[in-house]
Amino acid sequence: MRPRRPRAVLDTQLLIRAFHTARGATGGLVRALQDDRFHLISSEPLLEELRRTFYRPEVQRIAPLRPLLPHEIEDNIASVRAIAAVVVPGRYQVDLVSTDPKDNPVLACAIEGLADYVVTDDRRDLLPLKVVRLAGHAAIQIVSAAGFLRILHD
Repeated sequence: MRPRRPRAVLDTQLLIRAFHTARGATGGLVRALQDDRFHLISSEPLLEELRRTFYRPEVQRIAPLRPLLPHEIEDNIASVRAIAAVVVPGRYQVDLVSTDPKDNPVLACAIEGLADYVVTDDRRDLLPLKVVRLAGHAAIQIVSAAGFLRILHD
């Protein structure tokens, strides 16, 4: 019997990088997702944040060949939507990241989507939390991309 695949929320910056490079830990996450080694969890607020981030000038400048056209951005959003379990937000309002409240929807998505992991490289706000515990829910580990890849390989 195949072990249960972990459920993970990837933060926006990791998803943006996944569309721009196949190298390093981000590339490893993409390959693990393609190999069906984990379930990707997202929500409408996270997809909207991804859309807004794609349009930011500094993100447009890092596109491999040229800035992305609007229909290419929408195709990227659609591809995430197609492979992710998109949870309906609103059941939980969390206020766990006082240093950057924009990160709270990531944690709410993880709780609502029954995620096992939040995968991020946010060393300032999310990674220091290490784990999120909420009564009635399993603990959610907060790990780096490289750390999550190690977990998937164990």
